[in-house]
Amino acid sequence: MGIQIGTVTISWYGLFIVLGITAGVLLGYILMRINHLKFDDFIQVACFVGLGAMAGAKLLYLIVSWESIDLSRITDPEYFSALMGGGFVFYGGVFGGLLGLYLCGKILHIQVAVYARAAIPVIPVTHAFGRIGCAFVGCCYGVPYDGPGAVVYTESIAAPLNVPLFPVQAVEAAGNLVIAAVLCLYGEICRRNSKKPKSLQVYLILYAAFRFALEYVRYDDSERGILMGLSTSQWISIVICTGVIAVEIFRQKKSAVKILFCWRDAGSSGNICQDKKS
Repeated sequence: MGIQIGTVTISWYGLFIVLGITAGVLLGYILMRINHLKFDDFIQVACFVGLGAMAGAKLLYLIVSWESIDLSRITDPEYFSALMGGGFVFYGGVFGGLLGLYLCGKILHIQVAVYARAAIPVIPVTHAFGRIGCAFVGCCYGVPYDGPGAVVYTESIAAPLNVPLFPVQAVEAAGNLVIAAVLCLYGEICRRNSKKPKSLQVYLILYAAFRFALEYVRYDDSERGILMGLSTSQWISIVICTGVIAVEIFRQKKSAVKILFCWRDAGSSGNICQDKKS
Protein backbone atom coordinates (compact mmCIF):
# COMPACT_ATOMS: atom_id res chain seq x y z
CA MET A 1 0.00 0.00 0.00
CA GLY A 2 1.47 3.29 -1.06
CA ILE A 3 2.23 5.64 -3.93
CA GLN A 4 3.14 4.00 -7.24
CA ILE A 5 5.77 5.90 -9.26
CA GLY A 6 6.57 3.86 -12.32
CA THR A 7 7.81 0.52 -11.07
CA VAL A 8 8.63 1.90 -7.64
CA THR A 9 6.14 1.78 -4.76
CA ILE A 10 6.62 4.17 -1.85
CA SER A 11 4.79 2.79 1.18
CA TRP A 12 2.51 5.13 3.08
CA TYR A 13 4.10 4.21 6.39
CA GLY A 14 7.63 4.80 5.12
CA LEU A 15 6.59 8.09 3.55
CA PHE A 16 5.11 9.43 6.78
CA ILE A 17 8.10 8.25 8.79
CA VAL A 18 10.33 10.32 6.49
CA LEU A 19 7.95 13.28 6.80
CA GLY A 20 7.97 12.86 10.58
CA ILE A 21 11.76 12.84 10.74
CA THR A 22 11.86 15.93 8.50
CA ALA A 23 9.35 17.75 10.70
CA GLY A 24 11.29 16.69 13.80
CA VAL A 25 14.57 18.02 12.40
CA LEU A 26 12.97 21.34 11.47
CA LEU A 27 11.41 21.69 14.92
CA GLY A 28 14.72 20.68 16.50
CA TYR A 29 16.51 23.41 14.55
CA ILE A 30 14.04 26.02 15.81
CA LEU A 31 14.33 24.79 19.41
CA MET A 32 18.13 24.80 19.24
CA ARG A 33 18.10 28.41 18.02
CA ILE A 34 15.68 29.44 20.76
CA ASN A 35 17.74 27.74 23.49
CA HIS A 36 21.12 28.79 22.03
CA LEU A 37 22.33 25.22 21.59
CA LYS A 38 24.43 23.68 18.81
CA PHE A 39 22.38 22.18 16.00
CA ASP A 40 25.26 19.85 15.06
CA ASP A 41 25.23 18.36 18.56
CA PHE A 42 21.45 18.00 18.34
CA ILE A 43 21.82 15.97 15.13
CA GLN A 44 24.34 13.65 16.80
CA VAL A 45 22.08 13.20 19.82
CA ALA A 46 19.09 12.59 17.53
CA CYS A 47 20.99 9.89 15.60
CA PHE A 48 21.86 7.99 18.78
CA VAL A 49 18.32 8.34 20.12
CA GLY A 50 16.79 7.36 16.78
CA LEU A 51 18.90 4.22 16.39
CA GLY A 52 18.23 3.22 19.99
CA ALA A 53 14.51 3.87 19.52
CA MET A 54 14.31 1.71 16.39
CA ALA A 55 16.14 -1.17 18.07
CA GLY A 56 14.04 -0.92 21.24
CA ALA A 57 10.74 -0.65 19.35
CA LYS A 58 11.54 -3.73 17.26
CA LEU A 59 12.76 -5.73 20.25
CA LEU A 60 9.61 -5.08 22.29
CA TYR A 61 7.46 -5.95 19.28
CA LEU A 62 9.23 -9.29 18.93
CA ILE A 63 8.75 -9.94 22.66
CA VAL A 64 5.00 -9.20 22.74
CA SER A 65 4.36 -10.93 19.39
CA TRP A 66 6.54 -14.00 19.84
CA GLU A 67 3.55 -16.36 19.77
CA SER A 68 2.64 -15.25 16.25
CA ILE A 69 6.18 -15.59 14.90
CA ASP A 70 6.78 -18.71 12.78
CA LEU A 71 10.20 -19.79 14.03
CA SER A 72 10.35 -22.54 11.39
CA ARG A 73 10.52 -19.82 8.71
CA ILE A 74 13.01 -17.57 10.49
CA THR A 75 15.79 -18.60 8.07
CA ASP A 76 13.61 -17.75 5.06
CA PRO A 77 15.08 -14.43 3.77
CA GLU A 78 11.69 -13.14 2.58
CA TYR A 79 9.92 -13.97 5.86
CA PHE A 80 12.79 -12.59 7.95
CA SER A 81 12.84 -9.38 5.91
CA ALA A 82 9.08 -8.92 6.39
CA LEU A 83 9.42 -9.63 10.12
CA MET A 84 12.21 -7.10 10.58
CA GLY A 85 10.72 -4.49 8.27
CA GLY A 86 7.33 -4.20 9.95
CA GLY A 87 6.04 -4.12 13.50
CA PHE A 88 7.30 -1.70 16.14
CA VAL A 89 6.10 -0.93 19.68
CA PHE A 90 6.47 2.72 20.62
CA TYR A 91 7.25 2.17 24.29
CA GLY A 92 10.17 -0.05 23.31
CA GLY A 93 11.37 2.92 21.31
CA VAL A 94 11.15 5.16 24.38
CA PHE A 95 13.41 2.91 26.44
CA GLY A 96 15.75 2.29 23.51
CA GLY A 97 15.93 6.01 22.85
CA LEU A 98 16.84 6.74 26.48
CA LEU A 99 19.61 4.15 26.23
CA GLY A 100 20.82 5.81 23.03
CA LEU A 101 20.78 9.18 24.81
CA TYR A 102 22.92 7.78 27.63
CA LEU A 103 25.41 6.22 25.21
CA CYS A 104 25.64 9.46 23.24
CA GLY A 105 26.66 11.33 26.38
CA LYS A 106 29.24 8.71 27.31
CA ILE A 107 30.75 8.34 23.84
CA LEU A 108 30.60 11.89 22.47
CA HIS A 109 30.73 13.72 25.84
CA ILE A 110 27.78 15.93 24.94
CA GLN A 111 25.60 17.38 27.70
CA VAL A 112 22.70 15.27 26.52
CA ALA A 113 20.39 16.26 29.39
CA VAL A 114 20.41 19.87 28.18
CA TYR A 115 19.56 18.84 24.62
CA ALA A 116 16.92 16.37 25.79
CA ARG A 117 15.12 19.02 27.84
CA ALA A 118 15.11 21.42 24.89
CA ALA A 119 14.21 18.94 22.17
CA ILE A 120 11.58 16.73 23.85
CA PRO A 121 8.73 18.19 21.68
CA VAL A 122 10.43 16.59 18.67
CA ILE A 123 9.38 13.13 19.88
CA PRO A 124 5.59 13.61 19.87
CA VAL A 125 5.74 15.49 16.55
CA THR A 126 7.63 12.66 14.86
CA HIS A 127 5.37 10.12 16.55
CA ALA A 128 2.28 11.92 15.23
CA PHE A 129 3.44 11.46 11.64
CA GLY A 130 4.14 7.80 12.34
CA ARG A 131 0.58 7.32 13.57
CA ILE A 132 -0.77 8.95 10.42
CA GLY A 133 1.24 6.35 8.51
CA CYS A 134 -0.42 3.67 10.65
CA ALA A 135 -3.82 5.08 9.72
CA PHE A 136 -3.05 4.77 6.01
CA VAL A 137 -1.71 1.21 6.34
CA GLY A 138 -4.30 -0.03 8.83
CA CYS A 139 -2.04 -1.25 11.61
CA CYS A 140 -2.73 -0.31 15.27
CA TYR A 141 -6.42 -0.17 14.32
CA GLY A 142 -9.35 0.70 16.54
CA VAL A 143 -12.42 -1.12 17.82
CA PRO A 144 -15.53 -1.63 15.65
CA TYR A 145 -17.35 1.71 15.62
CA ASP A 146 -19.91 3.30 13.31
CA GLY A 147 -19.95 6.83 14.70
CA PRO A 148 -18.44 10.06 13.34
CA GLY A 149 -14.99 9.63 11.80
CA ALA A 150 -15.26 5.85 11.45
CA VAL A 151 -12.71 4.31 9.09
CA VAL A 152 -13.43 1.40 6.74
CA TYR A 153 -10.50 -0.46 5.19
CA THR A 154 -11.06 -2.19 1.88
CA GLU A 155 -7.39 -3.06 1.59
CA SER A 156 -5.02 -3.52 4.53
CA ILE A 157 -2.27 -5.85 5.67
CA ALA A 158 -3.48 -5.70 9.28
CA ALA A 159 -6.95 -4.25 9.86
CA PRO A 160 -10.20 -6.21 9.33
CA LEU A 161 -11.69 -5.33 5.96
CA ASN A 162 -15.07 -3.68 5.30
CA VAL A 163 -15.69 -3.07 9.02
CA PRO A 164 -16.20 0.47 10.42
CA LEU A 165 -13.43 1.11 12.96
CA PHE A 166 -12.65 3.83 15.49
CA PRO A 167 -9.95 6.17 14.06
CA VAL A 168 -7.60 5.59 16.99
CA GLN A 169 -4.46 6.30 14.93
CA ALA A 170 -5.73 9.75 13.93
CA VAL A 171 -6.78 10.51 17.51
CA GLU A 172 -3.33 9.55 18.80
CA ALA A 173 -1.66 11.67 16.11
CA ALA A 174 -3.75 14.69 17.14
CA GLY A 175 -3.03 14.02 20.82
CA ASN A 176 0.70 13.88 20.15
CA LEU A 177 0.59 17.25 18.42
CA VAL A 178 -1.26 18.71 21.43
CA ILE A 179 1.37 17.24 23.76
CA ALA A 180 4.12 18.76 21.59
CA ALA A 181 2.44 22.18 21.80
CA VAL A 182 2.12 21.89 25.59
CA LEU A 183 5.79 20.96 25.90
CA CYS A 184 6.88 23.88 23.70
CA LEU A 185 4.80 26.30 25.78
CA TYR A 186 6.08 24.79 29.03
CA GLY A 187 9.69 25.03 27.86
CA GLU A 188 9.26 28.65 26.80
CA ILE A 189 7.71 29.60 30.17
CA CYS A 190 10.60 27.95 32.01
CA ARG A 191 13.16 29.63 29.74
CA ARG A 192 11.69 33.08 30.32
CA ASN A 193 11.67 32.51 34.07
CA SER A 194 15.22 31.06 34.05
CA LYS A 195 13.99 27.72 35.38
CA LYS A 196 15.21 24.29 34.41
CA PRO A 197 12.27 22.53 32.74
CA LYS A 198 11.38 18.96 33.59
CA SER A 199 10.32 18.34 30.01
CA LEU A 200 11.04 14.62 29.94
CA GLN A 201 8.98 13.97 33.07
CA VAL A 202 6.09 16.07 31.76
CA TYR A 203 6.16 14.28 28.43
CA LEU A 204 6.24 10.81 29.98
CA ILE A 205 3.31 11.57 32.29
CA LEU A 206 1.19 13.17 29.57
CA TYR A 207 1.79 10.47 26.98
CA ALA A 208 1.50 7.56 29.42
CA ALA A 209 -1.90 8.78 30.66
CA PHE A 210 -3.07 9.45 27.10
CA ARG A 211 -1.86 6.09 25.82
CA PHE A 212 -3.46 4.22 28.74
CA ALA A 213 -6.85 5.64 27.77
CA LEU A 214 -6.37 5.03 24.04
CA GLU A 215 -5.65 1.35 24.57
CA TYR A 216 -9.32 0.83 25.42
CA VAL A 217 -10.28 1.72 21.84
CA ARG A 218 -7.55 -0.39 20.22
CA TYR A 219 -8.61 -3.70 18.70
CA ASP A 220 -5.35 -5.40 17.71
CA ASP A 221 -5.13 -7.43 20.92
CA SER A 222 -3.09 -10.28 19.39
CA GLU A 223 -0.24 -7.89 18.53
CA ARG A 224 -0.28 -5.89 21.79
CA GLY A 225 -0.26 -8.66 24.36
CA ILE A 226 -2.87 -8.78 27.15
CA LEU A 227 -2.18 -9.52 30.82
CA MET A 228 -4.90 -9.44 33.52
CA GLY A 229 -7.19 -7.47 31.24
CA LEU A 230 -4.64 -4.77 30.44
CA SER A 231 -2.42 -4.46 27.38
CA THR A 232 1.36 -4.41 27.51
CA SER A 233 1.31 -0.67 26.80
CA GLN A 234 -1.13 -0.03 29.64
CA TRP A 235 1.11 -1.85 32.10
CA ILE A 236 4.09 0.13 30.84
CA SER A 237 2.05 3.34 31.19
CA ILE A 238 1.33 2.48 34.82
CA VAL A 239 5.00 1.74 35.49
CA ILE A 240 6.10 4.99 33.83
CA CYS A 241 3.62 7.20 35.71
CA THR A 242 4.39 5.50 39.02
CA GLY A 243 8.12 5.67 38.40
CA VAL A 244 8.20 9.33 37.39
CA ILE A 245 6.05 10.39 40.34
CA ALA A 246 8.09 8.28 42.78
CA VAL A 247 11.39 9.73 41.52
CA GLU A 248 10.08 13.29 41.79
CA ILE A 249 8.84 12.70 45.34
CA PHE A 250 12.21 11.20 46.26
CA ARG A 251 14.05 14.17 44.77
CA GLN A 252 11.85 16.65 46.60
CA LYS A 253 12.41 14.89 49.94
CA LYS A 254 16.14 14.61 49.28
CA SER A 255 16.27 18.31 48.43
CA ALA A 256 14.34 19.20 51.57
CA VAL A 257 16.75 17.19 53.73
CA LYS A 258 19.77 18.91 52.13
CA ILE A 259 18.24 22.33 52.69
CA LEU A 260 17.50 21.47 56.33
CA PHE A 261 21.10 20.44 57.02
CA CYS A 262 22.30 23.42 55.05
CA TRP A 263 20.36 25.85 57.24
CA ARG A 264 21.80 24.24 60.35
CA ASP A 265 25.33 24.68 59.01
CA ALA A 266 24.72 28.23 57.85
CA GLY A 267 23.29 29.45 61.12
CA SER A 268 20.89 32.33 61.04
CA SER A 269 22.16 33.89 57.79
CA GLY A 270 21.15 30.99 55.52
CA ASN A 271 23.66 32.06 52.85
CA ILE A 272 25.16 28.60 52.32
CA CYS A 273 21.67 27.15 51.99
CA GLN A 274 20.64 29.61 49.37
CA ASP A 275 23.79 28.96 47.35
CA LYS A 276 23.33 25.19 47.41
CA LYS A 277 19.65 25.39 46.65
CA SER A 278 20.24 27.55 43.61
